Amino acid sequence: MEEWVGKVWHKWVTRSVNHDYPQARVDLDEMRKTLGIVVRALSGDAGLQIRQSTAVASDAPRSLMQRIAGTGLKTSAAWRDADSLNLPDSIAFFPQRELNRDMYVWLAVLGSGRDVLHTPSSPSRYHRLLAAWQALHPEATELPLTLIPPPNTPQSTSPVALAEPAPPETSPASKPGAESTKRQRAERTDMPDGNSGLMMFRLESLFSWTEYTPVDRTSDDDPDDDAARAAEDMDVITVARDRKASSHKIKLDLDLPSAEYDDIPQSEGIPLPEWDYRKQRLLPEHCRLQVMLPRGAEEQALPARLQAHARKLRRRFEALQPRREWRNHQQDGAELDTDSYILHLTERQRGQMDMPMVYRDCREQGRDLSCLLLADFSMSTDSWVSNQARVVDVVRDALILFAESLQATRDRFALYGFSSLNRQKVRFYHLKKFTERYDGQVRGRIMATQPGYYTRMGAAIRYATQLLEKEPSQQKLLLLLTDGKPNDLDIYEGRYGLEDTRMALQEARRKGLKPFCVTIDDKAEDYLPRLFGQNGWVLVKKAEELPQKLPQLYALLTGR
Repeated sequence: MEEWVGKVWHKWVTRSVNHDYPQARVDLDEMRKTLGIVVRALSGDAGLQIRQSTAVASDAPRSLMQRIAGTGLKTSAAWRDADSLNLPDSIAFFPQRELNRDMYVWLAVLGSGRDVLHTPSSPSRYHRLLAAWQALHPEATELPLTLIPPPNTPQSTSPVALAEPAPPETSPASKPGAESTKRQRAERTDMPDGNSGLMMFRLESLFSWTEYTPVDRTSDDDPDDDAARAAEDMDVITVARDRKASSHKIKLDLDLPSAEYDDIPQSEGIPLPEWDYRKQRLLPEHCRLQVMLPRGAEEQALPARLQAHARKLRRRFEALQPRREWRNHQQDGAELDTDSYILHLTERQRGQMDMPMVYRDCREQGRDLSCLLLADFSMSTDSWVSNQARVVDVVRDALILFAESLQATRDRFALYGFSSLNRQKVRFYHLKKFTERYDGQVRGRIMATQPGYYTRMGAAIRYATQLLEKEPSQQKLLLLLTDGKPNDLDIYEGRYGLEDTRMALQEARRKGLKPFCVTIDDKAEDYLPRLFGQNGWVLVKKAEELPQKLPQLYALLTGR
């Protein structure tokens, strides 16, 4: 009874100080595309990202009810740094969704750094928002949210804001046990040595040996929702690196295999450049790529689960094979073209002595096309998409059905995979060369490929470009299959990795290649348009449908 009364009291007192409008809430995810267009168009920085901000401590005075409810300690905030515009995960200040959407757009205009008075529709939007806010809060003189200096920066930094942040608007309590998507502020510090400081205690509070029983309870086996809620309430989470040895069992995410179990290197490391957007220059021989052959690859037949799909795809693509057609008005050929011969005689009587084109021939109307498919085998592909299959299993099936389809069309194609550990260890998996025949050995290599480490995409694309550039075909398609954005252990995170990948793709286009990306990442809208263009990528929403969708996408891309 006491617990029930406490919950009812907490719910009532929290609701009494919560003045937002959940029914009109607008989430950042649904505005991300629009805001990205606005801020990039106005700022001129095409690489600027839209990210979720963290709540910051509020120094505004709190009412009595806020003190009782324990709210008002934090407030939503927005700021811009060198790489991104950081905005709240949701806005629900107004009872109309349109006004909450306009609030997001207004923050994007501020974050662009442009003179808002000379930005079309910005003054009217600001005054409309201010009038609506003052109708709800007559004492207000400014909007409830504006831009502040980035957290953890000197306060002398000039803010872009037009006004100071207003008192916070609290959001409804999150559901117990739900995974939080909020970002938290953090700082680094040295690990305390435990030898300094003064601790005072009462001697009678010490446990005797018989009163103390150590119990080992790991956090992995016993998730603590209270700890997660406590972390959300913290203003800043401090992290430190403990350099002391541990006597307990530890779990390492990167356990490198020994040489006898690792994939088989095929050549010495290949030096490749990398683009540093901060210095605006290409760093020569900055990366080293190692061509690898999957260990344990043995000749395999087509898996039984794929045979029905493979038969359907082969029948469809066999019907699209190049056809033999008669071509008239040729200089030489299998037989005489009567119409062209009569035309030639007529022109000859007129005194025109052109080269006679009086034959017709039956020739194959084939396409001059080569395709290189580059698959991402980073460790994220080890995640499960269903109870039966992981991402890597889906990718393997997609590669096999893709190869079965292209084998029927007689198009030239190659299959490779990649992952990375750092800039000196970019792993490039050899599955099928252009000059190799698709057979059981290739299927064995595909099935033996295992999830690797990280995704240094720029280096892999540059080497794939070198391979595809050597093809004599007129049309060259570079098809990238991935489940996430570029990343690696070192600085290859965030904008650095995106800008290097973007530069590698621009280099490929200048060499006559057509890059295209197929992804299963539901956050791809945030970064792939910047890399591949608005029409240069596609999202497969259900990863398990990738094996069937990939050959269909190839047919659409190549005009089949």
